[in-house]
Amino acid sequence: MSIATRAWPAEELAAGYDLLATAFLYGPLQLDSGVREAWQHRLAGHADLLTTWQEVEAALVGLAAQKRALDDFQRCLEIPLPGQFVPPYASLYLDSPPQLWGVSTQRVLVWYRAGGVEWRPFRQVAAPDHVGVEWAFLAELSAHPSPAARLLRQTFISEHLAKWLPAFAARLNQAAASPYYPALTRWAMLWSRATEDNREPPGEGPVTPPTD
Repeated sequence: MSIATRAWPAEELAAGYDLLATAFLYGPLQLDSGVREAWQHRLAGHADLLTTWQEVEAALVGLAAQKRALDDFQRCLEIPLPGQFVPPYASLYLDSPPQLWGVSTQRVLVWYRAGGVEWRPFRQVAAPDHVGVEWAFLAELSAHPSPAARLLRQTFISEHLAKWLPAFAARLNQAAASPYYPALTRWAMLWSRATEDNREPPGEGPVTPPTD
């Protein structure tokens, strides 16, 4: 079965998005052996997802590799150092001219309200369209697999996230010293495509996605 057509259980979808949110908001994840084995099993039979996941894990083997990944988090994603920072905010890729709290940011807030999520500033996150916050939003939607939540998740990915994540990934790939965040971003794009299952369960009609 291809990545795009598998009906992933809600708890697996939520776990994947929560993992991404945590890594992009708080830093590289050190997963224990049980969690790593669970992911290996979960991704078995999906070559692209599994291979990229193994690249993510390999990027954290050894203390030196872990330090490089943490350094990348701080200088590329957290602290806006000139020439090193890779802005993790959608509006800086989608809006013209690029700006924080642009038009696309307001559309993201519409999506959040439709999903029953209220965003509040925290840590060094300057706007609600931070990639980690968007992953957290998808984790929340995935944990409540109603028809409306499912369609909201699918349309948020296709109409918003997929339009800026490749450009973010390209810049991160150039700036990062460690392979961890580039590999994790590649895995994130694969994982998000894995959730775009447009099939409707029997007896359920289409649900209209929100508009602004």
